[in-house]
Amino acid sequence: MTYVEWLRVRGALKWTAIVFGVLFVCAVGLRIYMFSRGDIMAYVSGIEHDPRSVVTTSVLPDGTKQTVIDDKRERTLVTIDDYGYAGTHVEILERSHRGNTKDKSVVFGSMQVTALPAGDGERIEVDTNRPEPFVFYAALAAFTALIVATVLAAPLARENDGHLEIALTKPVSRERLALSTIGVDAIGIAASWLLTVVFLLAAGALFQMPKLQFGPDDFIGSLLGLLGAFAWYAFLCAATASMKRGYGVVLGLSWPFALLVLALGKIDLGSQPIGLAIHTVAKTVSYVLPFTYVHFGPGVVVNGQAQGALAFSPSFELPVLAALAVAYVALAIFQWRRVEA
Repeated sequence: MTYVEWLRVRGALKWTAIVFGVLFVCAVGLRIYMFSRGDIMAYVSGIEHDPRSVVTTSVLPDGTKQTVIDDKRERTLVTIDDYGYAGTHVEILERSHRGNTKDKSVVFGSMQVTALPAGDGERIEVDTNRPEPFVFYAALAAFTALIVATVLAAPLARENDGHLEIALTKPVSRERLALSTIGVDAIGIAASWLLTVVFLLAAGALFQMPKLQFGPDDFIGSLLGLLGAFAWYAFLCAATASMKRGYGVVLGLSWPFALLVLALGKIDLGSQPIGLAIHTVAKTVSYVLPFTYVHFGPGVVVNGQAQGALAFSPSFELPVLAALAVAYVALAIFQWRRVEA
């Protein structure tokens, strides 16, 4: 009954996996390049095994294993605090003159590297195995799910395009056929989300084993992304359910249209009547766009209200996305019932 839709889902997931496979190969190449050039940890290992270095090892009162490496010839002092599962903190003090060093901090996955001025040299601090909030993975996975949702959208319009007579001969009602088809696509959207998370974990592990931190905000962010992708899919289904031709144009222009509406609804277009009118219309339309309610920033609450452009307020956005998804699915099915062969 939904065999063709399963094939579409399989095709979407296959191409998603191919793209991730190519990106993973690129990540492997980058890791090999970084290894050949020598990263910071390789640099530390080289100093430690240099016969001219003085290496002392001790155990601190809290159980931390501390290694101090002193290379007097290169005027470099390295202190390594190994906390076990909690990660490693490395301080590299290079006392040779390097000019004016500016504060700089780089975070890559669970690793953070900070460079600070220290007299006539510089101090480099490396922290590994930092906790990573899962919501960052969820945000990227939601982006993939939104793309796949766009690709899979308009299944009812595809039935209208020369296949409606066949659909009407199936021994089920239109409502059940539509719900089954939408359910298959929903599984595909969720699978693309999961596939993205697996890819991100595998690619990140090439550089540093991830240490995930999963809390209430991470769960809410994951649910928000999945629900937002499905609400977007439902919106596109409702926009195309009665079409027999041209639904591809709607899908192709959906992202530029949504992003333009959101931008016009947020920016100040001035006090002229035309600017105020465009801003008001765009802001009103944005209320029915699922994109409006998909955020992944940290939830900062001031006086009970989420603050910041990316802050999410789950008590508001989750119910709105759920309501939009149900309303758009119902609208799509209602329209499709009225389409005649």
